[in-house]
Amino acid sequence: MKTRLPPLNAVRAFHAAARHLNLSRAAEDLGVTQSAISKQVIALEDFIGARLFERMPGGLELTEEGKSLRWSIDPAFELLDSAFVHYSRRSPRSNHCRVSTLASFAATVLAPRMQNFRETFPGTELDVLTSDRLIDLEREEIDFSIRYGTSDWDDLVSIPLTPGRLIPVCKPGLLGDAPVGDDLSGCRRIQMFSSDEWRVWSQETGREVWDSTDAFFLEDFLVALRMTEEGQGIALLPQPIVGDAVASGRLQVFSETALDWPQTYHIVHRQGGRPTKQTQEIIDWFVAQVATLAADSGTS
Repeated sequence: MKTRLPPLNAVRAFHAAARHLNLSRAAEDLGVTQSAISKQVIALEDFIGARLFERMPGGLELTEEGKSLRWSIDPAFELLDSAFVHYSRRSPRSNHCRVSTLASFAATVLAPRMQNFRETFPGTELDVLTSDRLIDLEREEIDFSIRYGTSDWDDLVSIPLTPGRLIPVCKPGLLGDAPVGDDLSGCRRIQMFSSDEWRVWSQETGREVWDSTDAFFLEDFLVALRMTEEGQGIALLPQPIVGDAVASGRLQVFSETALDWPQTYHIVHRQGGRPTKQTQEIIDWFVAQVATLAADSGTS
């Protein structure tokens, strides 16, 4: 004979109250009134024939029966959480696409092209989360991410958005007239990578810059870009970051030798789930925009 189950809403109310030991916080958690939580708990107590809470001056306390019941049902709620975390909380017909990326990429590549995005995808909202931390794409409902690195991210699919290439740039006129940049010995370098991009570039070009004057050691591409535009030094920066600045004349490429680099921007998404048709179209748009950016700036 099957055991009759109590009303599941009552069990859910008890579980929330047991976690918070506060009816108001339990009600807020479930989006109902405090009175509704209280009534559901009383209904569950009537069902099992035992008190589950004691009202104390400092709040609620579980009785021995309450502690035992919570201990018994906790695994079931954990199992439900695990089962439903794989399903998006958004409607599959949602017109929102959530992207996470670095602020430097969003500012230099995405922001100037948002009007193009709106014209290409009318009615689609692009939600952009800018952060330099590693985002949990599943829990934070990110459709895809644009990350900078060598693609060694566990349990994720990554596709290079552009070849890894660092472009030698400076403020126009910083290095004098033509031929541009023949003498780099007095130039302050802007240093971005601990593995020392300037040493590798000097070895490849035969143009000494390593023994130049003080270097700026920076960690953010956007800060490095602004300092280079202000004439504070010469920099080797990723092609997408400098593309618009070169095309507009705010920066000048002072050498034909770009540096091939193991790190680059990647499109990243979760394993085991193919992007939706809308998401794939937006990914393709990003790829096309970065390719056009390289061609227009002559840095491809």
